[in-house]
Amino acid sequence: MLPANVTVQYMREGAKQNVRLRLSLDATVRQVIADLVRELQLPDSDAEGDPCVYELTYQRQALSAEARLFEVGVQENAILQLVAVNPNATRSGAALSANVLSRLGGKGSQEPLPIAARLVGRDGRTFQLRHTRALIGRADAALGYPPEAFDADLSALDPKRTVSRPHALIVYSEGQFTIRDLYSQRGVLVNGVRIPANGAYPLRDGDWLSFGEIELQFRCP
Repeated sequence: MLPANVTVQYMREGAKQNVRLRLSLDATVRQVIADLVRELQLPDSDAEGDPCVYELTYQRQALSAEARLFEVGVQENAILQLVAVNPNATRSGAALSANVLSRLGGKGSQEPLPIAARLVGRDGRTFQLRHTRALIGRADAALGYPPEAFDADLSALDPKRTVSRPHALIVYSEGQFTIRDLYSQRGVLVNGVRIPANGAYPLRDGDWLSFGEIELQFRCP
């Protein structure tokens, strides 16, 4: 046995949880997931009765179920994420977008945005927000993030890749907009102030948002 102390992050009833555990680095990812689901008493089915499928991610990469932890670089004091995925999701933009949001602790929705809102760059580049839960980030189809999964795919503006693939979520609910940082590497700044990861932060017309090195203005007249 190759023991290591790690932190496991997971979602319970929409809230992020952290737990410090001692894992065996020579265990397979599949074994670790099964042990975590049992130890943390996580559900094995959703509200519709469909089975819950979990995966383990490390440094924003999903780990192969048959790999051993040490083989994928997990070591002492690593931070892992245990995430629930939709086993029926496909590579279509709508299904994948819902799946991405589900992994990040929010229920995906393709509900159209009832009012006009957009993100505008200093050069005039505009990203129209189409959904009540609008995903912002950098497309990477090879890793499961095609351009159509995003309301604002910032790939063309970000040659240095400072934007995370799923970077932020802009949510419209009850007449108000909020933004969430989806544990991005560079964080999200609103008018120069970094917001807490995955906390709902209010958005107002004219606010300047920074995603990595990309700066956009939120407009909702």
